Amino acid sequence: MNRAPSHRATRGIGFVVGLLGLAGIVSAESVVPPHVSVPWVIESADYTGDVKDQITRLEARYTIRVIRDGWVEIPLALQGATITAIEIERKPGEAHIVPRGGGYVLAASKKGAYKVRVTCSNLLVQDSQFEGVYLTIPQATFSTMTLFVPRKDVELRPTEQLYVERKPDASRDGVTLIARLGAAGQIDLRWRTKPTAPVQIEPVLYGEVHTLVTIEEQLARLTSIVEYRMAQGETRTLTIHLPDGVNLLNVRGAGIEDWRVAEAQGDKTLTVSLNFPLKDATYRLVLEGEQPIAAQSADYTMPELRLVGAKQERGYLAVSRSGSIELAAQTMEGINRVDVRELPDLLKGAMGSPALLAFKYHQHPYQVVIGLTRHEDHAVLAAIAERGELVTVLSRQGELLTRATYLIKANKKQFLEVALPDGATLWSCLVAGRSVKPVEGQAGKLLIPLDGATDSVQSVPVELVYFERRSGLTGVGRLTLRGPILDVPTTVANWSVFAPRDVKFLRMSGNLERGAAPFEFVDEPFIQVASAAEAPMSQAVMVMQEREDRKNWKGWLIAKRARVGTGGARYASHDALEEPQDQSVVGFALSTNASVTPSTDEQFAGMLGDLGGRLQESGILPLKIHLPKSGDLYRFNRLMTSQEALEIDATFVHIRMPWVMAGLAGFAALGIAAMASIRLRRA
Repeated sequence: MNRAPSHRATRGIGFVVGLLGLAGIVSAESVVPPHVSVPWVIESADYTGDVKDQITRLEARYTIRVIRDGWVEIPLALQGATITAIEIERKPGEAHIVPRGGGYVLAASKKGAYKVRVTCSNLLVQDSQFEGVYLTIPQATFSTMTLFVPRKDVELRPTEQLYVERKPDASRDGVTLIARLGAAGQIDLRWRTKPTAPVQIEPVLYGEVHTLVTIEEQLARLTSIVEYRMAQGETRTLTIHLPDGVNLLNVRGAGIEDWRVAEAQGDKTLTVSLNFPLKDATYRLVLEGEQPIAAQSADYTMPELRLVGAKQERGYLAVSRSGSIELAAQTMEGINRVDVRELPDLLKGAMGSPALLAFKYHQHPYQVVIGLTRHEDHAVLAAIAERGELVTVLSRQGELLTRATYLIKANKKQFLEVALPDGATLWSCLVAGRSVKPVEGQAGKLLIPLDGATDSVQSVPVELVYFERRSGLTGVGRLTLRGPILDVPTTVANWSVFAPRDVKFLRMSGNLERGAAPFEFVDEPFIQVASAAEAPMSQAVMVMQEREDRKNWKGWLIAKRARVGTGGARYASHDALEEPQDQSVVGFALSTNASVTPSTDEQFAGMLGDLGGRLQESGILPLKIHLPKSGDLYRFNRLMTSQEALEIDATFVHIRMPWVMAGLAGFAALGIAAMASIRLRRA
C-alpha cells in the first residue's frame, strides 16, 4: 500500500530535477561555465528540402551562439553539396560571410545568437539496392532534416527506421521523411523504392579534334587526337563519323572495352565502348588510319571527322609531307587557314615531320582540298671516298707491296667495288679496323662489304693490302705504278712510294702531282686503320714518344734508331709520311703477333714470294698486314679522282757501286793520259 505513493513521489522529484536542468540550459546564455574554451556553438540546424530529378535541394537554417565578445570565425562547410545561396538573417553585432578554403565561414564580432540560412543542392547517391542523400554537415547540438521524396512505398534501411519518421503526402504524391540527426556530423539517409523507369539525363558532350595528315606518294596517313569533355549526364559509348575511303587501323584510349566500324550507304561510323561510365570528366581518344591516293591525282581532299552527339566541336588540321610531293592549299570552305606555329602543343608532339599547312574550324561541314605536285627525284651521290692514302714499298727485285686506305662515307651502300691493278694479289682487307671477307664481282672486281657504314654521316676506313711482281730494277728502265679503281669518286688522294736507296728515278710523270696534298679542308681527322688502339699499349706509348722526339731532329734520329731495334718498325706505315726523305729499312712486321728482321732486300723479296704462293687460302678472314719502311720516300697527290686509276710513270737507274767506281777510275786515267800526251807534244 505504501509503495505507490512513494513511487509517485519519486516521479515528482524527477520532474522537478528535469525542470531545474532545463532552467540551467536556458540560463546558459548569461552564465558560461568557466571551463568552456570554445567561443561559439551551433545550437540547432534544421534542413528542409525535396528530391527532384535525382537532385536534392535543401535549405539549412543554423542558430549559432557566440559566447564571448571579439571576432570569431564559424565554419559552415557542406561537403558533397553545392551552395547556391547564403545569408545572415539575424545578428546582434557586426557579422559577415567570408569564403574560405572552398567553403564559407561566419565572422562575428559580438556575443549573442546569430541565424544563418544556406541553400544548397547535391546529387542522390545510388547503389544496387538503395538511393538517398549523403553529405557532410557542420556539427550542431541537435540537427533535424525534413525531406520530401516523390516516391511511393518508400522503404527505409533498417538503421534509419529508429530515428526517421515517414509521413505520406498524398497531395504531392510522395512521402515526407523526418530525421532526428542529433549531434551528427553528416547526413546519410537511404531508402529503397520499387523499381521504376530510371530518369534519363541527356548527356552533353563537348569535343576538340586535332588531326595530322602526312601525305606520301600514294597514301595519306592520319592521326586524330579527340578530346571529350562531359558536361552533363554520362555515357559508355562514343560515336565518330568517318569519311569514306579512310581505313581505320587502330584506336587507343583508357578503358576501351571494344571498338568497331560499321559501314552503311557509303558512310562509316566508329563506335567505341568503354568499361566505365564517362561523366563529369575529360577523355582522350587517338585514332590512326590511312587513305589511298590515286597515283596520278593532282589534289587530295582532307578527311572530315565528326563527333556524333557533340553539342559543340572545334579542332585543327595539320598537313605534312613525306617524299618529293609539293603541297598547296587550293580550296577552303567553312574553315580558316592559320600559321603552323598556332597549332596546339598536343598536335605538335604527334608530328614526325614539320607541318607545312595548318587550318582551324569551329563547325561542320567544312572542306579543304590540297593541291599535289609530284617531282621526280634527282640522282645524287650515294657514296664517296673522302680521302685516300696509298703507300707502296718497292724492292730491287721488282716486288711491290701496296696498302690503299680510303675513308668511305656511304648512304646505305652495301658493297664497295674495287678493281685492283692487273696481276695484283689481294693480301688483306679491313673495314673499320676489322677483317672482312671480300667477294668476287663482275669482271674480276672485288666487292667489299660495308657493314660498318650504317651512318651516312660518319666515315668508315677501308684498307686493302695487295702484292705485285715486276721485273728487277737493274740498269736503266721504266716502271709504271697503277692504283686501284673504285666505283665511288675520291676527293683527295696521297701516294707515298718507298724506293731502294741505290735506285734513282730520273723522271716521274703520270696523273698525279709531286708532293703531299694538304687536308685543312677535311672536317674530320683521318682515322688510321693501323691505330694505336689495336696495337699493344707499349707501342702506343712509343708512337706518342716519337712525336715528342721529332721536335728535336737529333734527338728524334737517335731515339728512332734505338727503337727500331726493339720493335719500332711495327708502326703503321702512315707514320712514315712525316719522316725525312732519306730512310732505310731495318725491320718489318707482317702482323701484330710476329716480326722478323731480314738483313738484305733479297731475303725480303724471297719472303714476299713465299707468301704469295703458299699462304693464300679462301674462306678465312684476312690478316692485318703492316708495311715496312724502306728506302727513299717519294710523295704524290691527286684531287678529285673518279673511275680512273692513279698512275705513276718513272724512269729509273740502278748501277752497282763497284762498276761506278771503276768507271770513274777509268775516266780519271784517260784524263791523266790525255794531259800527259799533250805535254809531251808541246815539249
